[in-house]
Amino acid sequence: MEHHFTRQELYDRVWSKPISHLVVELGTTTGNLSTLLRHADIPKPSSGHWMRKEFGKPVEQPPLPPAPSGCVEPLVVDTEKPSVKRKLKHVKANPDAVSLSVGTQQVLVSPAEDPVQLSLKPRPTQPTTMTREELYGAVWTTPLSRLAEDYGISGNGLAKICDRENIPYPPRGYWAKHAVSKAPKQTPLPKSSSTHSITIRPTPLPPPPIELPPEVKQQADKARASEAALLVPARLLRPHTVIASWLTEHEQKKRQARSERDPWRRNLYDPGDFSETDRRKHRILDTLFKAIERQGGKVKQGERGILFAEILGEKVEFQVREKQKQERRPLTDNEKRWKSPGDKDWKKDLVPAGWLVFEIKTWQWPNALPRQWLESEKQPMDGMLPDILATFVAAGPLLVQQRKDREAAERERQLAEQRRYEEQRRRKRDANRWRHFRELAQDWHELAAVRDFLAALRSMNIAPTAEIDGRSVEEWIAWAEEWLQRADPTAGGVGKVFEQVAGITDWTYRD
Repeated sequence: MEHHFTRQELYDRVWSKPISHLVVELGTTTGNLSTLLRHADIPKPSSGHWMRKEFGKPVEQPPLPPAPSGCVEPLVVDTEKPSVKRKLKHVKANPDAVSLSVGTQQVLVSPAEDPVQLSLKPRPTQPTTMTREELYGAVWTTPLSRLAEDYGISGNGLAKICDRENIPYPPRGYWAKHAVSKAPKQTPLPKSSSTHSITIRPTPLPPPPIELPPEVKQQADKARASEAALLVPARLLRPHTVIASWLTEHEQKKRQARSERDPWRRNLYDPGDFSETDRRKHRILDTLFKAIERQGGKVKQGERGILFAEILGEKVEFQVREKQKQERRPLTDNEKRWKSPGDKDWKKDLVPAGWLVFEIKTWQWPNALPRQWLESEKQPMDGMLPDILATFVAAGPLLVQQRKDREAAERERQLAEQRRYEEQRRRKRDANRWRHFRELAQDWHELAAVRDFLAALRSMNIAPTAEIDGRSVEEWIAWAEEWLQRADPTAGGVGKVFEQVAGITDWTYRD
């Protein structure tokens, strides 16, 4: 299928919507359309054009220049055929393979392989090993972005591998020139002293999204259905308690400012009037707060103005703020005075963007639930309220379960800590008892020498009537035997020995 345009028609189409949308509409590819625009000398929007236009920033649209020589109208845009996954060029070719044309590329397909099956080839999970020469040949026969898919990595990752291994690869725009036979010469592969093979490991896939339990999902869907038409009123009537406290506090500050005689203090205390975004935020929050309380929750304001909702006894902190954006502004006269040579003639300031951001601030938030909603021109915050409400309803049982899991884990940790402490005390007590047992053995060993010494004294010839310090020799020998009997750890038998050992605790020895 072909699409025919004049240069003016194609110029108007290109500047009416993004290129990515236009190629889908025409059924072609970005490369084919860009090549046609370049040959017909039709300017196209620069990078970031549509983003700047969406946020109301000034954009430039160059006029359509005269047609270049050799440009024949009407211009023809070919519809791209279904893409077929390419076989790796460095793999040994099948002699029975046939050539299949895909766009401007030729692909070798084995007769046993169905092109439909090739297009559905699963993502590789095992690493691929090759030499520098094989990878060099592959990157010059297939674009990096497509070749990287065969290895399970990104095109940028494959380029980094080539840079690390000093393997040249086609520069930007090479394949567009190659399609019209104007590609530059292939950069030769430089020599390398390294002989190791190259292993490309596929990037692990991200974990699958966590699904909500069926009962929780049912509660969230029920809340979303019951509050599907959350209408934000045009005027704030009978506001929620939290909203009413904000309004009252604002009026008190204004009255205080009006009562000040000093103009400086009056300006300091004057909060000013609410902006249109502030009033809209009040109406949106008032609608959401009342819907949460209809679902059994309670919205309160804590210390330092932190908003939170109590769902099934669990606290969910959240914040509603206006999105900020950076804008350039000219320097003031005072800033120009202190401007240094080389400084820019402007500064960037954060200014309100006019869009609201609803963000969950609770740290332990379930991973299965979103935690931020950013409105845009196509999707205002008013339309997000049912999803926000359903998220709060679903968060209640999940937070309760998380708290129970944390409490169970804490109890298990405390029990494990108690077991560890008891085991430590048991080891210390057992070590102290062994230490005391060795001390008893040492005492018994030393008392054996005392017995031998006392027996030697008895065998000596000493006059029995000799007195030493008022005692006879016999009395001194009896005194020594009494102390020997008292100090002998085995005097009371085996039971007495182990009674002493059993009386030792983990606190007996302080060192």
